[in-house]
Amino acid sequence: METLIARLACSFDVGGWASGEQTVQYEGEAEEPRSPDLERYQQIYFSVYPDGPARLSWPGITYFVVRPKWIRYSDFDRNPPLIREFTFAA
Repeated sequence: METLIARLACSFDVGGWASGEQTVQYEGEAEEPRSPDLERYQQIYFSVYPDGPARLSWPGITYFVVRPKWIRYSDFDRNPPLIREFTFAA
């Protein structure tokens, strides 16, 4: 977590090859939201993950929001493959 706070640029993949050949690559800048934004983001998260409030008691738990700079969606189950890239202004 200290690295993410010190250097806000981050990237990650969503999806994978186990359940099909679709993936999303995501690059952006992380932000640790504060009240009242934090509560708003938590409510969105908890609506998808109802067990989320139970984790609020975990020591050191931290929430981040990552604003996109670049996203690539790839679907290699199609022929030809579908690849879409999106770039976002700062």
